[in-house]
Amino acid sequence: MLGAKRPMKSVRFIVPAISLTLLTAGVVLVPAQKAGKVAKKIDFNKDIRPILSENCFKCHGPDAKFVKGDLRLSDEKDAKKDRDGEFAILPGNAKESLIIERALSKEKFAQMPPPDSGLPRLTAGQIKLLSDWINQGGKYEKHWALVPPKSTEPPVVKNQKWVRNDIDRFVAAKLEEKGLKPAPEADRATLLRRASLTLTGLPPTTEELNMFLNDSQPDAYEKAVDRLLASQRYGENQARYWLDAVRYGDTHGLHLDNERSVYPYRDWVVNAFNKDLSFDKFTLWQLAGDMLPNPTREMKVATGYVRMNPTTAEGGAIEEEFLVKNTFDRVDTTSTVFLGLTVGCAKCHDHKYDPISQKDYYGLFAFFNSTKDAPLDSNDLVPPPVIADPTPEQEVAINQATTRLADLQKATNAEAAKRWIETSSPPVVAVGNWEIAGPFPHKSFNEAFEFDDKPTDWKSLKLELGKSISTVKVDVGNAYHRTTLTAETDQDADIAIGSDDGVKVWLNGVQVHSNPALRGVDQATDQVKVRLKKGANQLVIKIVNGGGADGIRVEIGSEAQTKLATALKSNNPDEIVRAYLVYGPTTTVSKQYRATLAEKAKLEAQVPRTLIAEEMPKPRPAYLLNRGEYDQRKEQVSRTLPAVFETKLPETNRLGLAKWLIDEKNPLTTRVFVNRIWQQHFGTGIVKTAEDFGNQGDWPSNPELLDYLAIKFRKDGFSLKKLHKLLLTSAAFRQSSQVTPEKLQKDPENRLVSRGPRFRLDAEVLRDQVLQASGLLVQRQGGHGFKPYQPAGLWEDVAFPGSNTARYTQDTDAGIYRRTLYLFWKRTSPHPVMSTFDAPTREACVVRRSITNTPLQALTTMNEPAFFEAARKFGERIVATKASDESRLDFAFRTALSRKPSDKERTILMGSLRRYQKMFSDRPQDAAGVIQIGLAPVDRRQDFVDQAAWSLIASTLFNLDEFLSQH
Repeated sequence: MLGAKRPMKSVRFIVPAISLTLLTAGVVLVPAQKAGKVAKKIDFNKDIRPILSENCFKCHGPDAKFVKGDLRLSDEKDAKKDRDGEFAILPGNAKESLIIERALSKEKFAQMPPPDSGLPRLTAGQIKLLSDWINQGGKYEKHWALVPPKSTEPPVVKNQKWVRNDIDRFVAAKLEEKGLKPAPEADRATLLRRASLTLTGLPPTTEELNMFLNDSQPDAYEKAVDRLLASQRYGENQARYWLDAVRYGDTHGLHLDNERSVYPYRDWVVNAFNKDLSFDKFTLWQLAGDMLPNPTREMKVATGYVRMNPTTAEGGAIEEEFLVKNTFDRVDTTSTVFLGLTVGCAKCHDHKYDPISQKDYYGLFAFFNSTKDAPLDSNDLVPPPVIADPTPEQEVAINQATTRLADLQKATNAEAAKRWIETSSPPVVAVGNWEIAGPFPHKSFNEAFEFDDKPTDWKSLKLELGKSISTVKVDVGNAYHRTTLTAETDQDADIAIGSDDGVKVWLNGVQVHSNPALRGVDQATDQVKVRLKKGANQLVIKIVNGGGADGIRVEIGSEAQTKLATALKSNNPDEIVRAYLVYGPTTTVSKQYRATLAEKAKLEAQVPRTLIAEEMPKPRPAYLLNRGEYDQRKEQVSRTLPAVFETKLPETNRLGLAKWLIDEKNPLTTRVFVNRIWQQHFGTGIVKTAEDFGNQGDWPSNPELLDYLAIKFRKDGFSLKKLHKLLLTSAAFRQSSQVTPEKLQKDPENRLVSRGPRFRLDAEVLRDQVLQASGLLVQRQGGHGFKPYQPAGLWEDVAFPGSNTARYTQDTDAGIYRRTLYLFWKRTSPHPVMSTFDAPTREACVVRRSITNTPLQALTTMNEPAFFEAARKFGERIVATKASDESRLDFAFRTALSRKPSDKERTILMGSLRRYQKMFSDRPQDAAGVIQIGLAPVDRRQDFVDQAAWSLIASTLFNLDEFLSQH
């Protein structure tokens, strides 16, 4: 260990003797600088911090509880501390600094990093950097990402003619440092295709391409970018990046993985991007829209962000444990999405690399610990709190029905309605106080259901009619509940019972109902009709739990009885009239009222409901949890930001946190977000590790440009569309993506932007663009997710039988040709095309997709039904041009690739076409098979041999790198 005292002196004497050995082994000792030769200025953040973080911080970093050798190299004061005349880092003297001695030591007991650490020895270059830095004073600096962005004047560059906006000045300065020149501008067709794909996720149509190529005005490209940003397709494309980050899915994500209704949130995200909702509002509404003054429905829908975490109600689940898990997920996601920090590493101990303590983590945890949603979701479609989110058309229809109902109420005499209720309505059953006996544990559900426990010890129970409560409290067992029903006369009564799980009912000692169900308390309701005698009647209900949560919910009396009695008791004329019109005598007015009420109810039933966040009136206490275990509480913590930010919030709630995230003093949020937008357009962020701006993250390729963009984004009113336009109209973006050997050597990953972007397109774009080329694409926005073609058995293999997503039923209408954004997303089994092309499962936050290149991807684009059906329909479109084969090929290339074929391509593909035509002429049954792929109808007017041949040409174009890549 570097901080151990005894070996230090011996190492100092060993160093000169081993110099030759180390040189021979490839390790270079760094002598003091010779007179007159000045080492380059070492930047601590860029040059030194990455070395220390990668090689030292695990044992000598921010995690003070597990620091080794009593030495923290992450702390300047501790690193330079006098340790009995020795120093880990002695400013101005690398030779006398033990960090250098240990890095050079040949003795295994003294080497740093230790041989058993799994880390390689420091390279000669790293040791030289450390030595030069120490000789220059060994000055520490605050991590660059934790310092607010600095306003920097764009640099003056030699290549002024190339510059189109300030971005280019920053890019050109870096290129000139490396002796590189920008690439020529891409041709206009390529440029429009690139802009269209990156902004809308779709290539330009032939009409859009022609309009652009025929526009000779100097601002033609700028106008094209404006048109793309104004398109509804823009919001759909932009939303998918955000949905990855917030882990959007149409199912709960755990255990049964039932469907849950949250797609109105997805549609809100699309609309927010299309409206260019400012990023500060976009942030505030999602994190705390419910806490804003007089929040609108839109603000509440936006809080679906908070509810996006995977949830469950599996048997044996412990509420407190899942409250903690759900909150962990919200903290980790928010810190990645807005701060670009891996704070999740601090839930069990102080962060090993970044200045985030465990107490800091639970200070953030406390912000998300007090929402009203239950930790266990009951596997419901809409676990509360929820809100109805009608479309504009639905809202108009519902308002019209509401107006008609109000008019009919006005036409009814309230006094006459009251007299009828008082004299003619059926009598109401009086319900006494409730009591409970039990719980009684049993070995099995069947035993608990059948065995008569003969309860005698009854205790008072607070049970409100219509509300669910848990009473059994044991995994396998039962409890008995009783009350007295008092009737004014012999009469029938309705009892509705929801139970988790089984239920038995006795009235006056006689069993009247039995149902050994295994279900959630709100999943179903048993309707029990009984005959009450005049006076007191004893009702006993037995609830049997087979595992996990339990519950009982009871409603007594007919709906008419209850509603009429409640209205009369309220003495409110409006309520009396409403109850009278619904449950009173049948008249012309009441018939109209009931019909309109039914119409309104039908309309409202079609309105989607979506999960939202609501804050509890009183915050839950939050605690630091030992090793992150829910049942190992330590000291209580308050809502605070990590100490490194040196900020105290005036509002210590989710709204206060959201306001701080977009505050000018926050050094991270704008940087993190503009970096992801740069990543979207150029393939790699200015900070490559878009998810990690901490010590383990990459150094920005152009720090000054990153800060410039972050500051400009704020100055431009947090307008995302302005940011997009700035990036897309830069000369940097407009470069050709062709690479030279020199650039491949000096800028292999294009981090300096020495050429235009080139990378494989995402799964959604690949599917959407074949649908557009084929003419199949259905541009219908919003609504419930669709279920397209999918191999049989995928859902079934991972599903529990009780799940409502246990079986996959493919849709058969035109909805399967909608944009992939609207695909129904089952988290435990995402669509295989999505997985094959590296889409995340949406079980956790992802802000940077991996990009792989596998044979399975080629097999997918050649053979997957949606892709081949699209090729078939594109073949139909090509044949439908009724032109020569040469002209048809031109149409195919222009539609799919926005250009004409080269002579070589024309020769190859025309030869292929002739072979396919002969093959299908010889084997017409094969041609018939090709044109039957998919649900889309076949154009029987066309020659099916031609159709099949051109379908294969279309498939060939769909499998070109040029079609599959942004370039």
